[in-house]
Amino acid sequence: MKVEKVNLNISGANYQAKKPVYRQAHPNQTSFQGNISQSVIEKEINALNTPLLRGINKLKSNIGELQDICINALGTGLLAPIFIKYNPLSKTDEDTRTYSAWRQPVSAVLAVATQGAITIPFVKCINSMANTGWFDEECNMTPFKDKSYVERMMKKLHPEMTEKQLADKVNEFIDSQNKQLVNTIKKENTVYYNFRNVSDPKKMDENKYKDLLRKTVDDMIKDEKEQLERCDKTKLPKRVERSEFYRTHYDESKQLLEEMAEKINTTEKVSDIKSYLKNKHKALKANKANNHLLDIISETKDLASAGKYDMAEKVKKMLGHVEKYKGFTSKEAVAVEVQKSIASRVTEHKETIQFLEEVQKAITEGKTVSEIETMFSKKVKSFKEAGKEFRLADKIFSEEVASKLKSITKKHLEGVKRISTLVVALAMLPVTCSLLNWIYPRFMDAVFPNLSNKKHGNEAKELVEKATKNSEVK
Repeated sequence: MKVEKVNLNISGANYQAKKPVYRQAHPNQTSFQGNISQSVIEKEINALNTPLLRGINKLKSNIGELQDICINALGTGLLAPIFIKYNPLSKTDEDTRTYSAWRQPVSAVLAVATQGAITIPFVKCINSMANTGWFDEECNMTPFKDKSYVERMMKKLHPEMTEKQLADKVNEFIDSQNKQLVNTIKKENTVYYNFRNVSDPKKMDENKYKDLLRKTVDDMIKDEKEQLERCDKTKLPKRVERSEFYRTHYDESKQLLEEMAEKINTTEKVSDIKSYLKNKHKALKANKANNHLLDIISETKDLASAGKYDMAEKVKKMLGHVEKYKGFTSKEAVAVEVQKSIASRVTEHKETIQFLEEVQKAITEGKTVSEIETMFSKKVKSFKEAGKEFRLADKIFSEEVASKLKSITKKHLEGVKRISTLVVALAMLPVTCSLLNWIYPRFMDAVFPNLSNKKHGNEAKELVEKATKNSEVK
C-alpha cells in the first residue's frame, strides 16, 4: 500500500500545460473552443453508445481474454454437439452420439469456469504490475496509470468518499498525470518512469524516445497521405452538385446550418446534440425535404464520436461554402471553383507532408519537442502572413507524442497479456480434462440416466442375470 501510495503521489502534477502560440490560429472560433479534459471527452463519447455497446467496450478493455474463452466455449458448447449428434458418417447408434454430443457443453462450461477463474485475476495482476513499475519501459504505465487501476487505488486511499467524490477524484488524478506527462515531454524532452523498489524516477531511453518522436510524425504523415488520396479520388460531380445546391438554395441551407451551429454552441452534452440532429433529420424527412439538407445533418451527426468541436467545425465549413457560392451565377462557374478548391486542398496536403518530413529531419538532428513546436508556430505564422491556414495549426506536438506513447505501451501490454493468458490456459488443460472425466459421467447419470454408461451397464447386468436364470430353468 505504501509503495503504491508513493507511486500515485509521484504521478501527480502541480503545474499545467501552457498552450503554445499556434493554438491561436482560429481566433474566430472561440465559441466552440474550450479546455476539456480527456476523461470528460471519453465519458461523453461513451454516453453516445447503446448500453450493449458500452458493455462490450467495457468487457473488451478490462477482460478481453475472457471474451476469447467465451467465444470458443460457445462454439464448443453450441455448434459441436449438432455435428456430433447428426453426423451422417458416424456408424454408432443415436444414443451413443447423443451421449458424446452432451460432453461438449459440459466441457465448455468447465473451460469458462476454470480458465476464466484464473484468467481474470491474472490479467488484473498484469495490469496492476504495469501500473506499479514491475515491467520495463515497453509495458510500464507509471507515467499514465489507467482508469481502472486509479479507481481501485482511490477506493483504498479514500474509503470514506462517496461514489461521486471518488469519480471526481479519479478524473482529477488522470487529468493531472496527463498534464504532467505532456509538460515533461515539452519542457524536459523525455518521459520519466517509476520502477518497483527504485526510489528515483528513471528517464526513458534516449534512442527509444527519438523513435517515439519519429513514430508520432510517421502517423501524422500517414494521415495526410490518406487524406491526399481521398482528394484524388473525390468525385467532382458530387462536389459540384452539393455546391450548386448551396447556390440555388441559399436561404434554406443557411437557415438550417445557422440553427445547427447555435444548437452545438449552446448545448453542453454531445449526446443531446446528436439527439437534436436525429429529430431534426426525422422532421425534415417527414416534410420531404431535399436530400442535400438531410445529408448536411447526417454528415454532422456522424462526427458525434469525434466530439463537439469537430461537429462545430464541420458546420462552420459548410456555412462558409454556402456564403462562397451565393454570388455565383451559373453551374459552370461553380464547377470551375470546385475544381480549384480540390486542387488547393491537394496542395495543402502536399505542403503539410513536406513540413512533416522537415520535422523528421529535425528529430534526426536532435531537436527537442519544444524546438519542434517552435517550428509549428513559425509555420502557422508564415501561412497566416500569406493569407493561408496551416492544416496542423491546432496540433500540439507534445500532446501527439504523449498520445502515441500511450498507444504503443498499451499494444505491448496487450501482447504480454495474450501470451501470458495463453500459457495459463494451456497449463490449465490437464486440470480441465481431469475435471471433465470426473464430472461428466456423474452429470449424465444424474440428468440423462437413459444415456449414461452407468445405466447401460446396469441394463446389461440385468440381461445377464435374466439369461442365467433362464438357462438354470431349462
